[in-house]
Amino acid sequence: MYILALDTGKTKTVAVLVDGNLDVRGYSVTGPADIILDKDIVLNNIRDAVVSCVKKAGMDLGEVDLIVISWAGLDTRSDFEIARSYAREIGLPAEKTYIIHDAVSALYAVTWGRPGIAVIAGTGAIAYGINREGRTTRSSGWGWFIGDEGSGSWISLQALNAASRAYDGRGEYTSLVERIADFFGVDDLLDIISIIYHRRLFNDISAIAKIATIVDEEAARGDKVSREIMEVAGKELALSAYSVAKRLGMENEEIIVGGVGSVFKSRFVRESFEKHLRQLLPSAVIKEPIIGYQAILGSIIYALRRLGYRVEEEIVNKIVGSIKETT
Repeated sequence: MYILALDTGKTKTVAVLVDGNLDVRGYSVTGPADIILDKDIVLNNIRDAVVSCVKKAGMDLGEVDLIVISWAGLDTRSDFEIARSYAREIGLPAEKTYIIHDAVSALYAVTWGRPGIAVIAGTGAIAYGINREGRTTRSSGWGWFIGDEGSGSWISLQALNAASRAYDGRGEYTSLVERIADFFGVDDLLDIISIIYHRRLFNDISAIAKIATIVDEEAARGDKVSREIMEVAGKELALSAYSVAKRLGMENEEIIVGGVGSVFKSRFVRESFEKHLRQLLPSAVIKEPIIGYQAILGSIIYALRRLGYRVEEEIVNKIVGSIKETT
């Protein structure tokens, strides 16, 4: 048995090829492949990830039994149709290929297919859950222009607003004024206006989302405004989980809830997230957040479940250990 799992996102695409012993035979990383990006970018990055991964394993794509692609940006039927057409162009066999929303992959990484909720918080944010009857729903994930509260982009936009207010004297002072000016390479914060709007940086929200790291750093240094932004981010992420639980009738059940994504690197976000979760979902079992290379775990577990495997802790630990050794 051979499983090829891919995790595509706004910043990179990761491919892992796993054999029947759950050992990683091939591993590759290429550029972003979010469905909203230009077609050539998406096709080239996924194709390169697949070809490189299979080649490293010393195999042919035809030997792979199941392919699972966790694909960022799949929100509508049209998005899924586009993704399937891209997969055909790349040459992935339709009968062996499963395309899932990255929130579904996150759910499997957190709950291993059991009832529960995964909250993704990277550049964007979304919560996704499944109940005991197999019913699913989501919350948030509306994109940076509308919402994505608690995400890296949301944190960054809150920081930009707070810095502008402090600069004008309309808001409380924050060290973000100087840090954001440094980030954009200007002496005067006002100069970021021409950089953001004239260069249309808002067309690449992932670039703006990098400011979230600065906010976390300033929160750790004691900046009150930065800390409040990070704590509200954690609260918003907890609210998205609660929304899912309530819609699925699980708010009083002992369900698994966990975070996935780079925003959970922040101690302030994690602590706020857990604090508000315990208030909103007192019976929930809160798992440690999944960050970095382990995100691909969900696609692998999804594939194993499709193949009829019962996924237990021993299997998960084996996969995680194998991926860790490879990366």
